[in-house]
Amino acid sequence: MTHKAKELATHLYEETKKQFPEIAFSYIQPHPEQARRFWIKVRASMNEDRRAQMREFVADRATDILIADGYSFAVMVEQS
Repeated sequence: MTHKAKELATHLYEETKKQFPEIAFSYIQPHPEQARRFWIKVRASMNEDRRAQMREFVADRATDILIADGYSFAVMVEQS
């Protein structure tokens, strides 16, 4: 993972954490088949509606990052 990718992932996580304080960072995993794509894994206890809200929030910001910087991110919840 490049320094830039880590910086972008950290910023995206921090923005998401502000809106969804119940999440806790786990790790960042590179996509196994796609270069410049990463999964930000978080732990949380969330119902499906809350997850959908978070997916929408992340999708908007991740699209901006993809257009501006060419990196693709997704925040993925692992139930805690």
